[in-house]
Amino acid sequence: MQTPEQIKVESKTWKTIYPPYIDSTLTAAQGRRLGKINCVPYPQLMEISQCLSSLGLRHVIDQHAGFPRDIFKQGRIKVRLYAEDKKPYNPQVKCKHTLLQSIAKLIKSIPNRKVEVPPYINQMEIEKQNKPAQKKQTSNKKKHKNG
Repeated sequence: MQTPEQIKVESKTWKTIYPPYIDSTLTAAQGRRLGKINCVPYPQLMEISQCLSSLGLRHVIDQHAGFPRDIFKQGRIKVRLYAEDKKPYNPQVKCKHTLLQSIAKLIKSIPNRKVEVPPYINQMEIEKQNKPAQKKQTSNKKKHKNG
């Protein structure tokens, strides 16, 4: 059995998956990697972990790692896609993109899946409602061509 330090060193060459990669509530600029049709709302680390286990892929959960584009989104999973001889462990999953598609499809197939809105989303909505609306300033100046 490997120690956590050995797994951490070994997992540096593994692929990293953040839940926002397959979150349908986000835009591509916010970190979504698939089309909205293929994604699920608010995916959880444990759901992704269950999907990876069902695909037969070795993985490590890091709950405290932050998503680089948004520090409030915590957690990532490191996945070992390829063996030492560069062959995929699961022949159906040959690259990271197909892995993300497979995970999203498996999460959609979970019966009675409860979509839990993260607490930071609720806080952001409250702040938006309490913030007074700002009026856009428009200039009344007309542009003239100098000719």
